[in-house]
Amino acid sequence: MPFYDYKCLSCQHAFEEFLPMKQRKKPETKPCTKCGEKRVQQVIVSSPNIGVDYSMDVHKAKGGFRDAMQRVADAPGIKGSKRAKELKDRYNL
Repeated sequence: MPFYDYKCLSCQHAFEEFLPMKQRKKPETKPCTKCGEKRVQQVIVSSPNIGVDYSMDVHKAKGGFRDAMQRVADAPGIKGSKRAKELKDRYNL
């Protein structure tokens, strides 16, 4: 369930509710908890940008791409197989 933001148009009281999507309009039908006026309106707020900063090197393979391909070629289930030979030939491992 998402959080929804609301604001009273009379007293500017702002609050949020944790509601199912089907009930997101319910607070607009109730009086404001601060002033009692029935002028509550949902406020549209953008969501925070949650992600990974790819400029950081936390996702870079240690030792570089060739070392990563070497680890793949030496992995159990691949080592000694036709695919391992293809990787070694392609990336000069």
